[in-house]
Amino acid sequence: MEKGWEQVVGVLGILQSGSAYVPIDPALPNERILYLLRSTGVKIILTQSGMKSQIELPEEISIYEVNEQFLSDWSDEPLPFVQSPDDLAYVIFTSGSTGDPKGVMITHSGAVNTIIDINSKFNVTEKDRVIALSALHFDLSVYDIFGSLAAGASIVIPDADAGFNPKHLEWLLSIEKVTVWNSVPALMEMFMNHLSQKNGYADNLRLVMLSGDWIAVSLPELIRSYSSTELIISLGGATEASIWSIFYPIENLQASSKSVPYGKALSKQKMLVLNESLEPCPDWGTGQIYIGGIGLSTGYWKDQVRTNENFIYHPKTKERLYRTGDLGRYLPDGNIEFIGREDFQIKINGYRIEIGEIEYMLLQHPAIKDVVVTVADEGTTKDFWLFIYRPMEKLSRVEIYEHFLFKNYPNI
Repeated sequence: MEKGWEQVVGVLGILQSGSAYVPIDPALPNERILYLLRSTGVKIILTQSGMKSQIELPEEISIYEVNEQFLSDWSDEPLPFVQSPDDLAYVIFTSGSTGDPKGVMITHSGAVNTIIDINSKFNVTEKDRVIALSALHFDLSVYDIFGSLAAGASIVIPDADAGFNPKHLEWLLSIEKVTVWNSVPALMEMFMNHLSQKNGYADNLRLVMLSGDWIAVSLPELIRSYSSTELIISLGGATEASIWSIFYPIENLQASSKSVPYGKALSKQKMLVLNESLEPCPDWGTGQIYIGGIGLSTGYWKDQVRTNENFIYHPKTKERLYRTGDLGRYLPDGNIEFIGREDFQIKINGYRIEIGEIEYMLLQHPAIKDVVVTVADEGTTKDFWLFIYRPMEKLSRVEIYEHFLFKNYPNI
């Protein structure tokens, strides 16, 4: 399904029936859609009017278009309650290193724990209006739908045909008086840049939740300059741990801050920074981030090998943990700082360096708008390749290296 009220009705109906939902991106190639359907054993598909003919399906799979006519044929009597907290709520597929997607299984108890905690911490109530920006196959949508409904809040759904159109969103936020925004940082930055160019203002927003990627240290101030936002919250975690597991209220960042802290664990969840022996790292010591607690996925759908690889039992505490593949470190105030992905760590001249950290350092230069760093491996040597997009002024290689990179990484 594309964006629309049908998504909300569809997933609610599936869950009320006692089943779990498997959201699939309609833009995927037909071969990939068939692969996902076969691997999950789907028997029934719910789609939107006009999309039925676009999908070639095996005969054993039934497909229904969710529309007003379809709904009018059914009783509006409440269904008996058949779900238990430990039952499967949804399976969301994420990309896998082997090329085959991984189906992350999340129970009702895991998702509900995150939703209740977020609504409680940030006072989301029936007075709020939440804009549902994320696609159904992206787990931020779980909060957009169920977080809103659990609080009695209204769900505001953008026009699917508009895509992420800042002008459409500006109109929608204004006319629907949207109070809560939940997205990756890039979408908020695009929207704020749009408002700044026309001196616009989002005068109803009170809560902005950002997750899924680095948050530029300049973004919170930009949000406060062009909206009435009171709370800006950094959230993080993994699809494998029920949407989010860690939060950090972004209040007064120091001018010298190089990044937004990852934060502290949400209620009934754990965020641990452990070394190779699975012992806690000291403050400032880099280690791998593990997630524990009630939100953990039960594993990957019909993939015990990868489940065993990524979900472990701590040898001493015996608690079940998810190995995120992210690197981080404890700060003295108890917060965790996100460093980057373990698999994006490289070694140059004998020194281990995180590519994401180099990109972040470069983005602090006032003349650089966007940058991508990669490494060319030429036998016994490794060279940096810096791809700088939209430079705000001309920069020479000498200036970038000697006056910026060399200060932070003198050994490369």
